[in-house]
Amino acid sequence: MRTAIGVGVCVVFAACGAGETEVGAAAGGKLEFVDVAREAGLDVVIECGDPRRWYIPESNGSGAAWLDYDGDGDIDLFIANGAKLVYHEDGKRLELASTWNGPRLYRNDGKLHFTDVSKDALPTLAIDLENAVATGDVDHDGDTDLYLANFGPDVLLVNEGGKFVDGTANAGLGCELYGASAAFGDVDNDGDLDLYVANYVQFDLAHPPLDGKREVLGGVEVGWGPIAENKQGLNAGARDVFYLNDGKGHFTDATASAGLALETPLCSYAVVFSDVDGDGWQDILVANDLEPCNLFRNQGHGKFVDEAVARGFAFNADGKPTGAMGLSVEDFDGDGDMDVLRTNFDFEANSLHVNDGHGRFTDRAAALGLAEPSIDKLGWGGGFFDADLDGDLDLLVANGHVYPQAKEVQMSGWAMPTQLYECTADAAGVIAYRDATARAGAGLSANHSARGIAFGDPDDDGDVDALVIDLDTPPRLLENRSERRGHWLAVKTIGTASNRDGFGACISVQAGARTWTREMRATQGLYSSHDTRLSFGLGRAERVDTLTVRWPSGRTSVLNDVALDRVVTVTEPEEIKR
Repeated sequence: MRTAIGVGVCVVFAACGAGETEVGAAAGGKLEFVDVAREAGLDVVIECGDPRRWYIPESNGSGAAWLDYDGDGDIDLFIANGAKLVYHEDGKRLELASTWNGPRLYRNDGKLHFTDVSKDALPTLAIDLENAVATGDVDHDGDTDLYLANFGPDVLLVNEGGKFVDGTANAGLGCELYGASAAFGDVDNDGDLDLYVANYVQFDLAHPPLDGKREVLGGVEVGWGPIAENKQGLNAGARDVFYLNDGKGHFTDATASAGLALETPLCSYAVVFSDVDGDGWQDILVANDLEPCNLFRNQGHGKFVDEAVARGFAFNADGKPTGAMGLSVEDFDGDGDMDVLRTNFDFEANSLHVNDGHGRFTDRAAALGLAEPSIDKLGWGGGFFDADLDGDLDLLVANGHVYPQAKEVQMSGWAMPTQLYECTADAAGVIAYRDATARAGAGLSANHSARGIAFGDPDDDGDVDALVIDLDTPPRLLENRSERRGHWLAVKTIGTASNRDGFGACISVQAGARTWTREMRATQGLYSSHDTRLSFGLGRAERVDTLTVRWPSGRTSVLNDVALDRVVTVTEPEEIKR
């Protein structure tokens, strides 16, 4: 860790009285999520290939991002989109369709209503299969930029006063591999955002594997999976790429020099930056499909070594690699370190890697109630959030199969529920999760083939809502109408010596005998980026005794006696000269 310490407060509110925090709660409060997308004006249909999904790029889908693109204080919405695919000569050659719904940028007008401003605020983009969207201020100018990871050349959209321009070439970017995910983080703590792009498989539309012939399961044609599944060398992994920022928004491929190059490329999905061992340096976690996951530990100044096997992260509880898709990193058990949810394939339970405080993990999904309800699901995006503000973290997971023919081949079905898991605790405070989907309202009652989830508070009412991407239909905007069981606080960070977004900052909220800890980041789960006003549900707390932000630079901000039910903006302090 750095040793220079400053104490700075951007906003301080007077305390509003002493109170007790709620140490876990039994289930019982009303949980309700209602799909208001249509009324909100979100009408774009999400496309991804041909309805048969015979080829591996067609089933992956896309994500979304909450961001304040116009600087007016509320969060707007960017929705990535794929494209339809045309099969020629029974699949010997594939081609992107000439018509394209394209991505959409929606301006938040307040009261959960949005206006499509794509034509005015987005540049003209070539037809592509978009997968993931990562947000961050790459040029440190105070507004949020967008990185699109695509099947085909990736794109950097630079925000210039509320209008996006294609800044890909000027930034030295434009990876042409099959991008499945991307995230920004400051690996060397030098005050700018670096970029990791997770790429999936090698696939050529003009020359699909085996001249377009499909796998046959029980007489039914389905798409070939990744190389570790088909065992025939098809759909081999594509190398991931790490880019180092020069501080001026220009990037250089530093994959090899940072120690991130693998001898054999893997089939990667989600990537998340997180300081899992608490040493002040951002590590990198990568989910790989049917191959060991990566935990690249940052040894300092952005030099990495993969310690996933040694630290218990590479495999599931059975010691096996899984069809890993999404990663969500939070302190779900309140012990001050970062734990990791990993979503997996059909007939594989999701994994919950619990941190021992030193960056070593044990998969405890079964003991915590997350394994059994997920065994017949195929998980994609998702994440922890406090649905009812009772002080503990609940969980939402998007599910959907890669095979429209899933039931025909004795799998669990193309459309699946998006699952809400409620966090509960017994009298001794022991945490467990239970599937609360069935009683959580109309927004979760119907089955969909869902992919990305983006969490945010677009109506500024203090609870967290969710945008869910569903294939072949408009997205769902799940308004949170759950019964509130406590207060809340949201924290926004502005870096000065650190990167402008404050990505990598550790935020601790202490109230009474309880402390909540989160890391500032925008991108996790899968394909999606989230509201960077980090939300804390605080249960019965009537005030926050101390809010502490430990910045990537090593500086510290401390706020005392913070009032509740509001957004607090914390700006990194100047260094104290001794």
